[in-house]
Amino acid sequence: MPLEIDEYAAAIQQILSDKLLVEVDSLDTDLLQAGLLDSLALIQLLVHLEERFAVRIPLDELEIEDLRSICSMARRIARQKEAGNGVPLHG
Repeated sequence: MPLEIDEYAAAIQQILSDKLLVEVDSLDTDLLQAGLLDSLALIQLLVHLEERFAVRIPLDELEIEDLRSICSMARRIARQKEAGNGVPLHG
């Protein structure tokens, strides 16, 4: 994985651990199939991802495959950043 995606993956793993109390051994673990995330946890995760990475992930563009593993989430975040779908930070 490119360094940027590795950094996203590490941050996503930290979010899962700290915010959702989900420990994942492998970045490729299918979080849905393993029963680690349910529908409510997915929504919470999306909110945390948008906040942490300052991106907006439109639900109509979201594919379930984008949320299956930490790696797939990291790739999705990288695509959002690359496409310029960052959210202006106010402060």
